Amino acid sequence: MTNLDRIKNKIKRAPKGSLFILGDFSHLNIPYNTLKEYIRRLVKSGELRLVYRGIYQKPKFNNKLNREVPASPSDIANTYARKNNWKIVPSGDTALNQLGLTTQVPNTYQYKSSGPNREIILKSGIKISFENTVSREIDMEKTSALVIEALKSIGEENANDDVLKMITDKLSDTQLKQLRKDVALSRNWIRDLVVIMEENIEC
Repeated sequence: MTNLDRIKNKIKRAPKGSLFILGDFSHLNIPYNTLKEYIRRLVKSGELRLVYRGIYQKPKFNNKLNREVPASPSDIANTYARKNNWKIVPSGDTALNQLGLTTQVPNTYQYKSSGPNREIILKSGIKISFENTVSREIDMEKTSALVIEALKSIGEENANDDVLKMITDKLSDTQLKQLRKDVALSRNWIRDLVVIMEENIEC
């Protein structure tokens, strides 16, 4: 089996729409420049799509819509972070959208990151913004970090009982207990809101 066949087999086993970076093929022990050339060939043949620099997608076709399904900005953001060995968490309107508190699609997908401040622009024109933050805001369970960022975006004055109930309803008992632990180093008003969320469950 050739190295190109080994690359193709890995891609074949992945679900349609999957995103890849060159590091995903490192276990094949193919020289870097050779691997890049093989990936370039697969892009040229249509077996992969170049989504952004160093990020590739296994094509996914929607027969009903009769078109290719592009990778979501959130999937691209997570893959970009993985490529750079960053930890990220959605923030601002992106956090609200991913938590299901709004259906409004953000113009710029915002993330807090362990990496440097950076903004990338996709072929579609969509922007993804990464803002460097302190480790305590992202070194926690993903759902906890998402809820905390959503609360920051909502703001203390706007986090009424209805909003807190909407958030609580989206969390399992385990996630809520974990949130209570993870919120220990957050702002006082956020800790207070999480306590209220717990009390509402117990009522």
